[in-house]
Amino acid sequence: MNERLIPQQNTRYLGLCEASVESVERAAVIHPITALQSEWSLWTRDLEDAVLRVARRLGIGIVPYSPLGRGFLTGQITSTQDLAPDDFRRSNPRFQGDNFQRNLELVAQVRRLAEEKQVTTGQVALAWLLAQGEDVVPIPGTKRRVYLEQNAAAYTLTLSLQELRRLEMLAPKGAWKGPRYANIDQGASGTYGTSRPRS
Repeated sequence: MNERLIPQQNTRYLGLCEASVESVERAAVIHPITALQSEWSLWTRDLEDAVLRVARRLGIGIVPYSPLGRGFLTGQITSTQDLAPDDFRRSNPRFQGDNFQRNLELVAQVRRLAEEKQVTTGQVALAWLLAQGEDVVPIPGTKRRVYLEQNAAAYTLTLSLQELRRLEMLAPKGAWKGPRYANIDQGASGTYGTSRPRS
């Protein structure tokens, strides 16, 4: 954060990305933080360990990226052959070997609920995230209009308390197999030293 810009009133709103608890608290002392962009979904729930609580205490909005778990939570990926040869997900531990098979089983559980509600698996995943609070605004990425429309429709989908509890049972925190990235270098701050593709 460039502290010199703040006294000059060149900065009105500030956001952080993948920040640790310590980074969020230090930044908030210098200037109110408007938004925190971090990976969060049924597939990745590390944010819930500590950062989410601090962000909410400080009134910071949450902007989850990869809310569809790198596309895995759409239910459209059933084999690594579905991925292009140069797709970075081929080297992602969650898309490999036994991890991949276990994660397929979990997304199948989410798909069953989606079929019962006559919606897509991705819409259920987004609706779950939206149900986590009014301060949550996920940013799913897509290259096709049909998926954009499906994602937008998730904002009108409401999951009942019973359905939310069911999802917690079917795909609980920590159930997904494999780290988020290959060659993760996690330091004491709780942040990671590798680059993070946002798709």
